[in-house]
Amino acid sequence: MTYHSQINLIMLATIIGLAFFLYLTPQFQSETDDAFQVSLRTPESVQSVRIVRQGQEIELRRIGGDWHLMTPVFARADGTLVKKMLNVLSANSRQRFPLRDVENFNLDQPLVELYIDDEHFAFGGLAPVTNEQYLAINGDVYLVSPRYATWVPVDPLDLADSKLLADDELPVRFELNGVSIRQQNGAWQTDAGNGNYQSSEALERWVNSWRDYRAPELLMKPLQDSEGTAAGIINLQDGRSIIITAVEHEYGTAFYRDNEQIGYLFPESVSRKLLNPVATEHD
Repeated sequence: MTYHSQINLIMLATIIGLAFFLYLTPQFQSETDDAFQVSLRTPESVQSVRIVRQGQEIELRRIGGDWHLMTPVFARADGTLVKKMLNVLSANSRQRFPLRDVENFNLDQPLVELYIDDEHFAFGGLAPVTNEQYLAINGDVYLVSPRYATWVPVDPLDLADSKLLADDELPVRFELNGVSIRQQNGAWQTDAGNGNYQSSEALERWVNSWRDYRAPELLMKPLQDSEGTAAGIINLQDGRSIIITAVEHEYGTAFYRDNEQIGYLFPESVSRKLLNPVATEHD
């Protein structure tokens, strides 16, 4: 082999080695460039989310513009908490790696996985120097703030709406414990002959307690046919009706809606007011 041939081989080997080094080296954005954006999807466009953590799954779906838990129970989801979790779509990173040797990023067994529509997000370990977290998506690994993983709940009930009524569920009539309360010409009143004469203002405060109170605890336990008593029916402005069942609990009373699979547990002092508008007047 001639001297020039040896030089050419050395140069070729150097170029191949440099290219391989650059391929494995994380990409950095310069100070004048924008950071890498992990996704081009917007939270408003998302229709479904699936969370996988240690073999357990939580599934959410947007129905009629509102978020609902689908798995492991069906219930209304808290849209604010879902939106907070979807902030990962707008995450930026100064570094991007090719997705190779996943065990180096602790991505062989991700801490948590998010399936947002058809995109897969896998959260790995923490980088030893920056304390940022490895996030794999679309064949690349990014370094992002660990807060995005902390916004993904462990318990499905952490995503459920803790209010008995959604903001768009506007009641116009309650049939509750033998008392009929209805809205007429913008004012609340009890039906004549039931022996209750609460003022319209007191009744409105009672109705708002149904709309505003948040249950301090939610129950995954489904309602059994033999449990509880049918507390009543709530008629809504849009023509729908919700059947409410009250079940005595060690720590108060659990309220169940007929179209959901979770219980809303209130302490006795609150449940007594919800079940009896007279209690609101006198307390």
